[in-house]
Amino acid sequence: MNLEKREIILREIQYWRRSKVLPEQYCDFLTNLYNDETEVKDSNPISLRNLQQGSIKIWLFGFGIISLIFLISLYFSVFPWPLQLATALCVLIVCYGYSAVYRDRNNMISLVLAGAGSVLTLGFGLWLIALHDLDPGFWRPLLIAGCGLLWVILGFLLRISLLHFCGFAFWALLYAGFFGQQRPDASILELELLYLPLCVLMVWLSWLLHHRVNSVSGVYLGVGTALWIMPEIDALLLRQDFPQWVSLILILKIAAGLALLFIFRKKWITWVTS
Repeated sequence: MNLEKREIILREIQYWRRSKVLPEQYCDFLTNLYNDETEVKDSNPISLRNLQQGSIKIWLFGFGIISLIFLISLYFSVFPWPLQLATALCVLIVCYGYSAVYRDRNNMISLVLAGAGSVLTLGFGLWLIALHDLDPGFWRPLLIAGCGLLWVILGFLLRISLLHFCGFAFWALLYAGFFGQQRPDASILELELLYLPLCVLMVWLSWLLHHRVNSVSGVYLGVGTALWIMPEIDALLLRQDFPQWVSLILILKIAAGLALLFIFRKKWITWVTS
């Protein structure tokens, strides 16, 4: 069989495996049927095999990328602010764009690029705030809200659950910071009322969407699980003068949450894997 056609078939089999179009054993059988390692070329351009072959294009490409990273790091602070903003946007567009391109070709490269783009989004934002002496009390929450929105959207579009979850985590952090300023002396009961309705909402959305948009069902269940223990984490880490028995409540809630997950395991596992 033509080598190019063989690679296309193998990529399709891997896509069927990730999207669960076929059972795992059928995907293994088809992969073993078509995968001849002595003939199939590694589709990852930066793999050890391709680097060992000494392709001048790959090495020059790597040299160019490393040089560009050092140039941006060294001279970013002396750029005028429009060029700084344009440079940051270009880097982020390249990272997220190639993450989308490689999403069905090479999952690992796609995840690395998405992770790099996410770290750079936050890093460039904090760097610009520091360089231009902007008011951190206003711009940092705005940056957190923007990063959360961007990651929620891209995590959904690129089907990257961890990125989607991090977007909601940043919104939860912003939510905690806002109410920490508004009610610094809130009681543990008030904190429970702040987070538990959101916990119920996210778990309900997980159940509601698992038939329609099943890629986000697991994310929403994870967010709801995190919000279940968020009142105690807020009290212990973000506030002061809370008694030590709050730690005992946290342990009891973790135990109760695990018990509920065990009791309803057949239902929520169906939500996540369907």
